[in-house]
Amino acid sequence: MRTRIVVSALIAHEGNILLGRKKPGAGPYPNTWHLPGGGVEEEDETLEEALQREVKEETGLEIAVSDGIGFDEDWEPNKEGEETHYIFLVYKARMSGGTLKPSSDLVALQWFPQNELKNLSLTMPSQKLFIKMGIV
Repeated sequence: MRTRIVVSALIAHEGNILLGRKKPGAGPYPNTWHLPGGGVEEEDETLEEALQREVKEETGLEIAVSDGIGFDEDWEPNKEGEETHYIFLVYKARMSGGTLKPSSDLVALQWFPQNELKNLSLTMPSQKLFIKMGIV
């Protein structure tokens, strides 16, 4: 079984939170909404650098990273179907530039008011984070 470290950003703007929707059939967590981010892949990059790179790749946005706000783990099949142990590290971030545009891994990017999050099909780690934060 593989282990993968994933960094995610809680990006809030005007009371809304940015989420991306995964494609149907594309693992892990197909057809669900999640916080922008992705895997730490570069051996010489910090967690903050990995988060900035992943958010830029996934959303087109440049971010300034602030506080770490949570962590979690889950087991899900990866894109190749291999069972993977994911370790999630979540940070608060704010937009600092760029233009919002979903990557090819996503079918949508959308800003959601906090009170609408409970109505979405969220990844389990995002759902657990929002529950801990008292958002859903």
